[in-house]
Amino acid sequence: MELRYHVGADGLYLFFDGELDEYSASFVREKVDALIFQHLTLSKVVFDLGGLSFMDSTGVGVILGRYKKYAKFLRFYIRNPSPAVSRVLGMGGIYDMIPLCG
Repeated sequence: MELRYHVGADGLYLFFDGELDEYSASFVREKVDALIFQHLTLSKVVFDLGGLSFMDSTGVGVILGRYKKYAKFLRFYIRNPSPAVSRVLGMGGIYDMIPLCG
């Protein structure tokens, strides 16, 4: 699992590459928490999932956990999920909380 990021004028963009599952969850959780904490003055966080080849319920938990932890400070969005990843997110009810963006 590789996690890259970009800080734009309007937000923090997180780019996920590889598999987000129980084996990579703690690394991703720690890295994302550190990046968000460093950029709390921004208005939004965008999870770009275009590079994910696989995500299980543990990965959904990582995304949902970051949302619950920081939603009072930031807006969250999901971008570029593959059909398979989108299906997992939809089954987990994530789109009810974190909308897709273009």
